[in-house]
Amino acid sequence: MILSNVHMIAFKSIKDMILPLDRKITVLIGPNESGKTNILKAMESFRPDVNLSIEHTCQYSENYLEGKPPQLGLEFTDISREEKTQLIKMYEGFRSIDTFVLLREGPELTDYKIKTDDKLLAIGNVKPLISLLPKMLYFDTIPIIRDQVSLDNLINKHEDFQTEVNLLKIGGVNDPALIFEDTTHGRRATEETGRVITQRIREVWTQEPSLEIKLRVNRNLLYIDFTDETTVYDTPKSRSNGFLWYLSFYINFLAITNEAKANEYLFLLDEPGQHLHPSGQKDLSNLLDDLAQKNQVVYTTHSPFMINRNDPERVRVVSKDENGTSVDSEAYRDNWKPLRQSIGLTVADLFFFSTKGTISDNTTTPKSQLFKRKKGNQN
Repeated sequence: MILSNVHMIAFKSIKDMILPLDRKITVLIGPNESGKTNILKAMESFRPDVNLSIEHTCQYSENYLEGKPPQLGLEFTDISREEKTQLIKMYEGFRSIDTFVLLREGPELTDYKIKTDDKLLAIGNVKPLISLLPKMLYFDTIPIIRDQVSLDNLINKHEDFQTEVNLLKIGGVNDPALIFEDTTHGRRATEETGRVITQRIREVWTQEPSLEIKLRVNRNLLYIDFTDETTVYDTPKSRSNGFLWYLSFYINFLAITNEAKANEYLFLLDEPGQHLHPSGQKDLSNLLDDLAQKNQVVYTTHSPFMINRNDPERVRVVSKDENGTSVDSEAYRDNWKPLRQSIGLTVADLFFFSTKGTISDNTTTPKSQLFKRKKGNQN
């Protein structure tokens, strides 16, 4: 099933808003303090393990005056035949509907309700329904890849070393002990894993086509090194923050999506790629397109380089005034005027001019003479 709209009432800076979502990627762009992160947090708050209380209530809403928590709703469409079969087991009324809204109005499981055809239904046991929905995964930070990791931490899959575990996973290694074997088989596995990882990274990182990732084992430690045409060996801590973030993002999300079913997840990303060069942000935008082939993605940004202008319908301009946070779903109208106004982008900010003028004549005064003339005029 696909999430088509998010209904939010009295959540932090959001007084009352319906956010339409793209089937693949939704981009939330706007200035600081406009409420972009609050939108992501509201969506995350549908998870039963995330608290929803009066602490999250918009202070200039009726809910706050009445001491009520926010009210949130997820509207789902495109229910598959398999999903519908499961839903009918919970409620026979699902047999005749193609869309429904899941409401959450408080911190308890009993605060979940279903709205179908203007009917409000209480749910006896919400867990089976929630298990069918896309899992909301919110990310504002990514665990950055380290220089080294021990065999024990890899085997135990310690959460602090999840990026290193996933690095081996995308290289085809599910049992880390293999590359620690002091045998020809173990050494070949280590070399082949590095080769596969390098190949996959090169497909999505165009900044350094000569980049290679080398894995080395010394007793119970795995060392991770980088090489390119300008260096022999570099450790991760010697590389740029932008590259490390991108690499770590790719490793973790590829590991998740490779094993996921279609629409199993909905990824919520807060300011991805903020440390990246504009060309790196374009690489990231393309990577997000690939991830969104199987799972919906919603992300916030300040950067116009994180917007694919071939898909203007994905962009939502977020702003805030005395009525709270709101969204504009037609950021592309009037030559992207709403977006340009939102992020303060003007023609004067553009410095990519042509090397040749569009109008010229033979009477152009040399630059050196202009300087002398101005100097003389000042005297």
